[in-house]
Amino acid sequence: MELHSNKVLITGINGFTGKYLKQYLEQKNYTVHGVSNQVNENEINVYQCDITNKEQLVSIFKKIQPNYIIHLAAISFVQHLDIEEIYKVNVIGTQNLLEASLEIEKKVKKIIIASSAAVYGNQNHSVLNEGLCPNPVNHYGISKLSMEFITKTYFEKLPLIITRPFNYTAPGHGEQFVIPKIAKAFINKEECLELGNLDVYREYNSIYFVCDIYFKLMESNSKSEIVNIASGKTHSLNEVISLFEKETNHKINIKINQSFVRKNEIKKLAGDTKKLLQLIQTPSNSSIDDVIKSFL
Repeated sequence: MELHSNKVLITGINGFTGKYLKQYLEQKNYTVHGVSNQVNENEINVYQCDITNKEQLVSIFKKIQPNYIIHLAAISFVQHLDIEEIYKVNVIGTQNLLEASLEIEKKVKKIIIASSAAVYGNQNHSVLNEGLCPNPVNHYGISKLSMEFITKTYFEKLPLIITRPFNYTAPGHGEQFVIPKIAKAFINKEECLELGNLDVYREYNSIYFVCDIYFKLMESNSKSEIVNIASGKTHSLNEVISLFEKETNHKINIKINQSFVRKNEIKKLAGDTKKLLQLIQTPSNSSIDDVIKSFL
């Protein structure tokens, strides 16, 4: 590998995915730098940066001169209350990143932009492929779709891949997300837990599966693509709860809170993996059992 050709910059490096991805890439002998809106004093190669400030990004990019960029920084919680901030960070922040990337003296080998499966919204399909017309139903999904449209205008200027991750989780994931919420209840031996519809099937992939895909896409020759990060394997919350019961020998009284039940909720939602497997070798994925055991 040529000198200085293994430098990766991760935006949102101190977020849930960023922390795991940093560790994963370092194990692959990459030098990892990052930007975050919150930085500890003892962190090495991590720079405090507000991605809505283009000048800050340009200054850091020129200093680091990364070979690869993985853009994870975002407002990722669907129920985030500050709607203006969702668009400012997810849309304007990405625009700033793309412009800052053009100012790097040495040509960047690959830029991966993390979108979301939320852009699909409500579809009359249980397996979602990249050719479907997006139909987002909330501000988070709409902001991510807007971000995709902006990114596509840079396809001829920069080596870009847009990813649409489906659900994934691991310890350290926020407790506002369903698997960590269930895990906490079982760890604390709670008697009761309120959830939404238990009979819906979703992907609950491993964080290592996602990191493996980012790594393989980063090293691939592919560019100007939009691709799912998905396994196509789904599980119901009933199944997840049963597995937690089995592992902890504890039963919880599950109450259905109607405010958590979404109208016209699709029973099964999985990502089509066909395009992903055309771009990279089959990524390794942990079983749902292993994902659940990791929390315990």
